[in-house]
Amino acid sequence: VSCSIIRQSEHMRKKNRSIYRISWSTYEDQHALVPLFLALYVHDVPEAATPDREDVEAHIALLTDPTTPHKLAIAWSGDGVAMALAAAAVFVSVSDPRRDQWRQVELKELFVLPKFRSREIGAALLDWIEDWATLNGVSRMDWHVKSDNHRGIAFYEAHGAELVRSRLSM
Repeated sequence: VSCSIIRQSEHMRKKNRSIYRISWSTYEDQHALVPLFLALYVHDVPEAATPDREDVEAHIALLTDPTTPHKLAIAWSGDGVAMALAAAAVFVSVSDPRRDQWRQVELKELFVLPKFRSREIGAALLDWIEDWATLNGVSRMDWHVKSDNHRGIAFYEAHGAELVRSRLSM
């Protein structure tokens, strides 16, 4: 079971973070993203076998295809290492008819390689996605976090998110 977290635009906090280069991934980034995705798979499904590199590259190719609804924001180090990612997509609300609430972002993943954690990279990615969302007329961001991910929940709450206990994922 996952808990939902909503981050409304009026609650969003800003800091000037320009330490890391953040950009949308492209198909050309595929090989540089493999170590990041391997670490993500191990983190999310630790009991599973490490996936085959070919499968990882095919998965990344699908995720970086322009027809895929999610976009991947990547935080790059100065020497070109993919340190972190955030996956996001803009959707139109099905249940809210108010024009100023139509456009919403789903944040599907936010992952930082363990050796780069506690350096504000996750916060920089979150702010970068927020800026992109604001430019796209988005009124809120929604995402799921595992209910036992206490560190993640604390991170999101520290950045203006509100835990919505009434929403559960099945």
